[in-house]
Amino acid sequence: MALAAPPLTAALAFWVAWESAYGSLGNWGLFLGGLLLPLVLLGWHAALAARRGASLIALSALPAGLGVILALASVGHTALEDRGVEISCIVLKVTEHTETESSMDAEGHWTSTSRTSYDHRLNCPAGGPEHLDTPSRLAKEGESLAVVHDPQGKVSPRAAGDVHGRGLRTAAEVAVGAAVLLGLAGGIREAYEKRRRRPRRPTGR
Repeated sequence: MALAAPPLTAALAFWVAWESAYGSLGNWGLFLGGLLLPLVLLGWHAALAARRGASLIALSALPAGLGVILALASVGHTALEDRGVEISCIVLKVTEHTETESSMDAEGHWTSTSRTSYDHRLNCPAGGPEHLDTPSRLAKEGESLAVVHDPQGKVSPRAAGDVHGRGLRTAAEVAVGAAVLLGLAGGIREAYEKRRRRPRRPTGR
């Protein structure tokens, strides 16, 4: 289980995302089956490992979770590479949004993190998107912006040059591979500690 959980959850996320991008699965199915379920399974896997003291196996859930997210994102990028259409849009307005999240650590100290995004309102040819939400400002009002969009409307549009299907798949494979190696190391360590704690039988003559 220590070795199987990371690739199985990433494969589940990839399959659900593929059904959403190329099949008939809706957005709720994508969220529940492609993101929430794999992360819950990984959390359960980590909790069981932590309960029996297998810290490395529990830690493997972190890169495995990253692999799930990357596998999920890679399908959308791949769909845009396969059937995406690049168009030129005019930026009508750019609105900056800043979200601040606060969290408390184990010592009771509060820390705040801010995330800024930019909503680009667009005037695109027929069938193109009306807006594009990005982590940075891509163009000013009145400027032209190249956008890749999905004619079927199943995948969110992205700025041209920001489509990285192969790169995301490789990153997902690296993350899952790291999780498998951690699980392997944790399994070997757990077996060694069990063997060391096992009472030795007295030897008689």
